[in-house]
Amino acid sequence: MKGPMTVTRRATLACGALALALGVAGMASAQDVSFEGETVDIMVNFAAGGGTDTAARLVAPFVARHLPGSPNVIVTNRGGAGGTAAVDYLIDSVPPDGRHIGYFAGTPIRWALGLQQVPEGTGELPFVAARSVNQIFQVRTDVGLTADTFHNYDGPLFIAVNSADNHVSIRARFLADALGADEFELITGYRGQGNMVAAARASETELAQTNDSFFGANREAITGDGVLEAFGQMGEYVDGAIISQAGLEDIPVFDAMWREYSPDTLDSPAYEAWEAIHIAMSIQNVFVLPPNTPEEYVPVWEAAVLAAYNDPDYLAQLATAGVPAPAAVGTEAVLERMNVLRGVFQDDAVRGAVEAAIARNNE
Repeated sequence: MKGPMTVTRRATLACGALALALGVAGMASAQDVSFEGETVDIMVNFAAGGGTDTAARLVAPFVARHLPGSPNVIVTNRGGAGGTAAVDYLIDSVPPDGRHIGYFAGTPIRWALGLQQVPEGTGELPFVAARSVNQIFQVRTDVGLTADTFHNYDGPLFIAVNSADNHVSIRARFLADALGADEFELITGYRGQGNMVAAARASETELAQTNDSFFGANREAITGDGVLEAFGQMGEYVDGAIISQAGLEDIPVFDAMWREYSPDTLDSPAYEAWEAIHIAMSIQNVFVLPPNTPEEYVPVWEAAVLAAYNDPDYLAQLATAGVPAPAAVGTEAVLERMNVLRGVFQDDAVRGAVEAAIARNNE
């Protein structure tokens, strides 16, 4: 049986050495960096009011708190081109002065899968830190779908999603195929997680998906009246394993279902792609500086971002809102995981499994 992929097993020594060298070089003069009296700009690659923007605005004041000199902070938005317009803008038009940083959702997964063009050089940008994003699937309670019945489920299952080729849809197809749910189909085109939940509540679909932040903040509204219930979660990739997200331990993890009901497929290209996409989602929302930003700013921003995600006041704010805390990693882990993704998705069999899943979703 194949065990969990670890990033160190697939990462090259060159990538680790690069991250280490970057950290050592930056620390020599990082102590001289101060933002006192300054304003720092965190640029989000999606429009205001969405999940990415909300997550950025929640953590931004705490990042500023932990930057030397406790600067003012503003959050700006540059949506467009599926989130890649802001990446272009960061590369071409943002001054590399250490006071501007991107908060980008989706860049690692798009770059790894090659499903949507990302600007040349994206993989070599100064990545500072990243946080994970989890997905939770809701199901109508009258369907009778559980971890046990999902295996060889006899009947149609429709899920509301926004597109047939994103990470949610690809993983959902892998899972349904592994568990033998032959009549698993997508209904695409929904904009916004609230609309997906509404579709399931209105019996347009049996299933809907939300991310962890949306589900946590709206859990009572989604499941409180008993029409929908949380069926399962994609989970988080932590220390080489796919596990439940802290605060959502009561929701089954799909990877555990796969391992229990289809252990003979754990050596397949589909499972390798499944696992790699989970790794990508562990760095789904990244903080990244403009190219040519002086190296001393990288460890300063890294320390501030990681401190913000562990700040007791930030965690208390999430708890009050009912939002589970995400896992966060620093520069070296981001580079290692991106290097893993580069290697995995260069494999023809793995890419073929992804392409086949997308084709099935588009039928």
